[in-house]
Amino acid sequence: MILESCGLIFKGKRFVRLFIFIVVCLGFLIAVTILAGLTIFDRQHNHILHDYVARNDDIVVLSTTYYENSKSFPSNTAVILFNSVQVFHLKYSTLNVVAETMQGNVEVQFKIQPVINTIPFFCKWVPYLAVGQVPEDHVLLKLSTNKKDGMELSLRTPFQTPRKVVACFSPLFLNERWQLLLATVEIYSHYGAFMHFYVRSMISDLFKLIKENKNSRITPWPAIRIGESRAASPMFDPNTELEFRNQASAMTDCLLQYKESAEFVVFPDPDDILVPTLGKNYHEEFTQAFNMFPTAGAIVYNMTQTSIESSTTPALYSPISLLASIKFKGEQRWGKLVVRPERVDSTWIHRSYSIREGYEQKVMPVDVNAFYHLRIWKFPDFPTINRTKVSNPPYFDPYHLNATKRTIYKVSDGLKIQRKFKNRVSEGNMKAIYSRLPKVSLYYPLIEVCYNRIFYSMKDIGTCRGPEYCNIPAFPGLRCTNVASEFVTYKSYRNIYIHQLISTDFEEGENGCTL
Repeated sequence: MILESCGLIFKGKRFVRLFIFIVVCLGFLIAVTILAGLTIFDRQHNHILHDYVARNDDIVVLSTTYYENSKSFPSNTAVILFNSVQVFHLKYSTLNVVAETMQGNVEVQFKIQPVINTIPFFCKWVPYLAVGQVPEDHVLLKLSTNKKDGMELSLRTPFQTPRKVVACFSPLFLNERWQLLLATVEIYSHYGAFMHFYVRSMISDLFKLIKENKNSRITPWPAIRIGESRAASPMFDPNTELEFRNQASAMTDCLLQYKESAEFVVFPDPDDILVPTLGKNYHEEFTQAFNMFPTAGAIVYNMTQTSIESSTTPALYSPISLLASIKFKGEQRWGKLVVRPERVDSTWIHRSYSIREGYEQKVMPVDVNAFYHLRIWKFPDFPTINRTKVSNPPYFDPYHLNATKRTIYKVSDGLKIQRKFKNRVSEGNMKAIYSRLPKVSLYYPLIEVCYNRIFYSMKDIGTCRGPEYCNIPAFPGLRCTNVASEFVTYKSYRNIYIHQLISTDFEEGENGCTL
């Protein structure tokens, strides 16, 4: 009865008009509220953008490479490698460089290119290139936005000695795992790679052994610093927002140095071992690989996870015995790159974002070849690997399917690697240095626990990760080779504080390794 009464009421013309009026008023109020909210949001958003655009920025210049003649760039091109906040290129498209010549000053706009061209990236600071063509008769180059002064750039030229294959390794820090590094050096050297290591800190005896190898070059790789005159807050340390020791910068720095002299450049971690299967050495391997993928500027070799055994005693150690102990875990991980340097201008460890037009990044099938990732280490009291096992290497079995198609290395190669290593560590003062290598690891267990927490566990995947987040104590009495560096700051460039690395070198100390 009540429902019927209500129905009769709302059927009346008067109540219909009232109902429509109320609905229209409510709609109007809702629309006004939405518009007001959007206006407030837009104002807040504009304030945020305005504050960002209006504020100053910091950049840290790591190197400037000058190419008088190049197979990659136009003649008289300079390339600045620097670090800054990951949206820097959205705010600035160029850097202003003043070239001083005998005829006067010439301004050149250097185009900014991000090395890691993805936003958001999990680290707030990333590397960039700034590329520009300068007058042939320049006397010096400086970053400047005024006619009075500027930050003079420290120019270098790329290496000219021809190299068939160069291996640019990610930066080493607190490095003491000599069992790994000595095996890496011997294996890469045997298969024809010239090795370039970036080092922040390493136990001194291991450093000396690596430095003496004629197929290696070691470059100090410092933590970056910004001066007291800065845009960032006084407490901000940019190293905490750079991925893994600024590794993309190191790898790009290495690429820039070998761009004119190397046929192929490969970018592994020290615990990534690649054994050629498409040829008897790396040059033949990579030549065949790029023949397989003729449009490739970069080729990814995936990593297959392995466990290995080794000895803590130098007298019992063998690099090829370590390789012969490999057990495949059936797991594949992120790949590492090999590039044709004239086709690529910068690189990250897993991908290049600056492959030249007409080329692309391709992936090598795992069953053709892959890096052995020496991930899980075991140090039995009495190593089980002997000469018989070395002469019967395990089969390449990345999917853990009991594959028997091919062994992980040729026996003839294994015996040559072993013989060269024994000869090397028996020569002159190398014998005494080798015998002093430590039986106990101090840093590696700490780093392993830390990296399992911040990286391999895949927790907090959206946060920046690096050794700065590890708690590493000092070890008085431990002889380490660390890096000393000097930066200078220029604060008169419009809206940008420029901090430049002007010198860096190794120094030996007895209070342990530093970050």
